[in-house]
Amino acid sequence: MRFSVPRSSSPSPVRRQQRRSSSTFGLVDDSDDSDFSPESDGGASDDSFCYGSESEVPKPPIKPRVKIKTTAEQRHIEDTVAAIRLRTRHHDPYEEWEKQTRKDAFRTARKKQTAIQLQIHNELDKSRSQEARRLAAVHARQMAEVEAQLNTLKLQQQKEEDKLREGWQQRDKILWQRIDSVIKLEEDKVRARLESERKRKALEDATRQRMEEEKKKEEAENQRLRDEKESAERLEAEGKHRTAAGLTTPLDDWKNARKILTNLKQNTMHPIKTVKANKSAWGEQRRKITPKIGQLTNDPRSIQEITDFIYGQIMPPQRHPPMLYTGLLSSLGKAILMQAETEVTAEKKAAIPLAQVAFTLLDRLETFPDIFLAKLVQRTGGWPIPCAVPNKDFDGKPWEDDTKRTKMLGYRRTALRDDNVEEVPFETIVEHMNRISGLMRVYFHILRIPPQTRPMHPMFQLPRCWTWFARILCDRALLESPVAAQLIYTALDVLGSHALEVWGQQWVKMLQLIYTGVTVGFAEGRFIGGTTAAGHSARTRVQIEVERILAGVR
Repeated sequence: MRFSVPRSSSPSPVRRQQRRSSSTFGLVDDSDDSDFSPESDGGASDDSFCYGSESEVPKPPIKPRVKIKTTAEQRHIEDTVAAIRLRTRHHDPYEEWEKQTRKDAFRTARKKQTAIQLQIHNELDKSRSQEARRLAAVHARQMAEVEAQLNTLKLQQQKEEDKLREGWQQRDKILWQRIDSVIKLEEDKVRARLESERKRKALEDATRQRMEEEKKKEEAENQRLRDEKESAERLEAEGKHRTAAGLTTPLDDWKNARKILTNLKQNTMHPIKTVKANKSAWGEQRRKITPKIGQLTNDPRSIQEITDFIYGQIMPPQRHPPMLYTGLLSSLGKAILMQAETEVTAEKKAAIPLAQVAFTLLDRLETFPDIFLAKLVQRTGGWPIPCAVPNKDFDGKPWEDDTKRTKMLGYRRTALRDDNVEEVPFETIVEHMNRISGLMRVYFHILRIPPQTRPMHPMFQLPRCWTWFARILCDRALLESPVAAQLIYTALDVLGSHALEVWGQQWVKMLQLIYTGVTVGFAEGRFIGGTTAAGHSARTRVQIEVERILAGVR
């Protein structure tokens, strides 16, 4: 059976087919309406662009009349077209298998080709790497040979240079030896000449210096004799005036206190403790007195009752023997001071009742002021005087060792170790400052209390406050101690405002001098209290206290 393929649509109006209806199979005719759309006629208008104007475009030919086919013919044509379409759309398994086989064969061939190309590329890369390694090894071998040759040449060159250098050095050495020998010969000549001149000049200088030293020594000896004579005369005159005025030096006061304390230990306490009867009587009265000191409160009635009780125990109607009386005064002074170390260090106000009891007993008990002062010096060193502790005792004998002198300075050990044999170290500077401050606070409160019936002992009168400040400000060795700054603060805290009322402008000058010592310093880089941390803290407290007193704040 022969089939004909429909021809494409032609822009020619002659070949243009008419619209046909659908076939009996329901298929659309090949000649759609688009074949006859007005757009298909645009071809003629497009041809008009080949002409100069629209008037030149030839008119389309007259359409010939198409022969109208019968219905049977049209149906036959449509059936034929439908059959052709069905044939083109028919699915043939063999053709599909053949088509798929071709694809698989092409894919297999392509895979083989890819594998072969990859193998070829790998072999090429491997050969290139081997060649590169071979060339690198050749180059390295050649480089090593070149370097070995260069090293050989360098060694040869170095040997030649060393040989030449050694020859030059040897020649220079010989040359300089000749030059040095000539120079040394000339220097020896000059040195010999200078040495002779030096000896001659030294002899002349020694003779002149000896004469000058002898002259200076003679003048110095004469000046020393004159100074000693003047000093002795001045001291003798000052001693006479001081004796006439009833004044003493700080060293005299310290020696007197030490003398009383030594006499108290040797002539009073030692016989009491060695004789059983005396020790029993002394211990009985002491055990009555000591607890009362610990029961003190800041209540006038309590103070008066305890004071009367202590006075009654020491001065009963039937008087104690002088030795026992003195021993009880020593125990009383120690009890007051021990209470001050315990209570006043923790609470400042505890010094007031202690000072009132001590003041009353100092006023009523004979010889108690001297004993109390000696015990105070024993516990504090030279600060109540104030005086720097000398290197010798009052009798001129040097201290046994450094430990003895440390005790004389007022330092105490806190306790014994567990074995009760070896003593612990001495208290620290801060502990020492606090303890001494508590004792001196009681002393300053005693100075503030006015006498009721008769003048007190000179060491317990208010003018002693001025003497204390004057002495400590004149002793720079004491001023540089942190204890000095702490005690100045304590004295100002207790007596500062009261002294301002008593001495007025003169006390203001004293305060200005103290203020300068804690702010500017009494010498270059030297302040009251020294440079330690404890001294700095105490110095700050002194500055604040002086400012408070001058501001009139109580």
